[in-house]
Amino acid sequence: MARTARQTLNALSRSTSVHVRSTKELAFHAESGAAAIGKKRREKGQEPVRRKPELHPVARTECDRSIELTPWRVLHAVARGHVLASQGMGRGLAEHWLSLKFCEALYGNRADSMDLTDKGRTPERWYKGMQARELAVGFGLAVAEHIVQQRYPDHLVSVVDTSTVLRAGWPLSVSQRNKGSRPRPDYLIEAWKPGEPSKVTFVACKGNHQKPSKRTGQTRSTTVRQLVKGAELTEGMQIGQWNTTPCLMLSTELMGQGGVVVNVLQSPGEALLPLRIPGATGSADEEIRDKSGIPYPNAIHVPPHEGRQARTVDGFQVGEDDLGWFGQLLARTGAAGLTAFSGGGESTARFLTARQGREHYEVPAFAATSSVDDAEIEVDDKRFIGTDHVFRIGNVRIEAFSGMDQDLYALLKKGCIEEYRQKAYELFLARQNTQKTNRWNGSISFHNDGTVMALSILSIRRRRPL
Repeated sequence: MARTARQTLNALSRSTSVHVRSTKELAFHAESGAAAIGKKRREKGQEPVRRKPELHPVARTECDRSIELTPWRVLHAVARGHVLASQGMGRGLAEHWLSLKFCEALYGNRADSMDLTDKGRTPERWYKGMQARELAVGFGLAVAEHIVQQRYPDHLVSVVDTSTVLRAGWPLSVSQRNKGSRPRPDYLIEAWKPGEPSKVTFVACKGNHQKPSKRTGQTRSTTVRQLVKGAELTEGMQIGQWNTTPCLMLSTELMGQGGVVVNVLQSPGEALLPLRIPGATGSADEEIRDKSGIPYPNAIHVPPHEGRQARTVDGFQVGEDDLGWFGQLLARTGAAGLTAFSGGGESTARFLTARQGREHYEVPAFAATSSVDDAEIEVDDKRFIGTDHVFRIGNVRIEAFSGMDQDLYALLKKGCIEEYRQKAYELFLARQNTQKTNRWNGSISFHNDGTVMALSILSIRRRRPL
């Protein structure tokens, strides 16, 4: 069993290819699928669902036909993506360590491509649905971050759960009578650099187990529908002027031809947030309150286009006057995600507003679900502070650690977000000019924001027979 656990950890650390598909043909299928859906709605007397006017493939310079990832890097993205996804007393194991159940689901096949293991191909429908949703977050965010990083190579990128951000100023449900949620992107990616305005990208991640047609190689309808759905979700939120925020729509085929395939389309644009001055009014270090007075419904202002007059529609609109506040909100929510990832509940609470669930991090959680930032590891003479969790692979005990660079985490614990960003950026530049070794006896994944996630096998602890 020990050998099996070791092999599992080795497989999680092995870099393999993840296929990325972004072509004009894919965009054509998505546009055709959207038109067919709109036609059916009109035949039923229903209004067509709003979605991005045009979808395009991602430029080859920003994402090639494949990217190199380790399975553990994908699970690192799952954990970071879900750490603030919902609040409540059971958030510890349910959210923070969500990725661990997929430790034995991914590996590199004979072609050195990312694929599902035999355990990952379990036939239970309920598990497949959960697996598709959650691994779609990991693969989708990993590819989306790669694209944004290539787009802004001298910036750092941060991922924030959209729902957590929006709670500070917008009602997420349509009305009190109708509890249906308003369409919105799944995640916001902020590309930031000290001394420059931040760039925001909307991301929608979906996943499925459909396979491409063996005869034609064309994408199955499930993937097309998911890309169309992504165009609907990203259209539901606007920053600044209408349809100026870039969007990435991703659909991951977990059983794609040759391994995992990430299909991605984009809606181009650029959304800039005002430059913040550290120490001045409007910096991220300044505590903010929930926004009030934002009008609903009909918040999004759509200008005249395609022969239609200007109109207002329902959705999430960040107006020109709110861009400064939104930049603070995005930076503070991102900082909350970093401290939550490292087990710092009290530090997390200080960065969230009341509507975002601050009180959930100010009270003790249930046993076995709470996280405390009292663990540390050392890699290449660098110390990381965070939290840990022990689980099993067979009869082998595995310790999982998630945390941050010690110096960066100390800054966030003091509430110094702007100083954290300056220091993190300096370390980012330094790492680009050094040869990383990252010696660790197990699986480990580093992110440029200073976070780390690691696995190691614990020594055997013998128990006395009863």
